[in-house]
Amino acid sequence: MSSSASPEKPVAPSLAPAAVRSALLRFRVLAFVVGVTLLVFCAAMILKYGFQRGDDRIVAQAHGFLFMIYVVLGLDLAFRMRWSLGRMFFMVISGMIPFLSFVAERKVTTWVKADLEAAEVAA
Repeated sequence: MSSSASPEKPVAPSLAPAAVRSALLRFRVLAFVVGVTLLVFCAAMILKYGFQRGDDRIVAQAHGFLFMIYVVLGLDLAFRMRWSLGRMFFMVISGMIPFLSFVAERKVTTWVKADLEAAEVAA
């Protein structure tokens, strides 16, 4: 067994770099959009319940719809990378906590780039 692959998570031998990069780009865009809509939704809720002004239904529905797409794209990327359930959970939950989707986007990008580099070295 080669020592270049970590014992915790072996590098997937059949990563298709172009498909992974495409999935990563889709995930990054949606992570940003979902993060922004979540912040707008939080602001709308503060206005609605704190100051009895405004309505949060449209923003809530938009965030909910975009979040569902975000989950699908996150799972697509995670399955392509053959990641653990822990990483998948982190990716999904990050769309529900304000500001965390921005952090997750950077972390996931780092993971993908590291895994792609490791796959290229192993090949």
